[in-house]
Amino acid sequence: EAVIRQVLPMLGDTTEALSRLGATEALHRLVQEMHMQVLPFAIFLVVPILGRMSDNHPAVRQTITKCFGTLLQLLPLEAGIPDPEGLSPDLVQEKHKERRFLEQLLDTSKVDNFAIPVKVEAELRRYQQEGVN
Repeated sequence: EAVIRQVLPMLGDTTEALSRLGATEALHRLVQEMHMQVLPFAIFLVVPILGRMSDNHPAVRQTITKCFGTLLQLLPLEAGIPDPEGLSPDLVQEKHKERRFLEQLLDTSKVDNFAIPVKVEAELRRYQQEGVN
């Protein structure tokens, strides 16, 4: 949990490149060393890592891309792994939210229908609804 609560927020520090670089190197090393043991926590790492793959600092981009490549290979195995014992309820909820987001990102047939906030006196065709979603 310490990595999730303390290291991941450092990835979002847009003012300090060294902070982001330190966080990316820590995550890369963690994923390399733990490999399969990182599976229960992999879902927490993917979205923040995706956000840093377009970082303006070349070393951050390079390190985080390697980390993402390793995680991507492990991700299909993540769904069958139970939540770690003692994981706080807020992180369990966050894990389900992140998993749902990634499912929708990777498989557009799983995207929830977006409710149009104004009344439309028509039924959208499938491709129209997909465009709205």
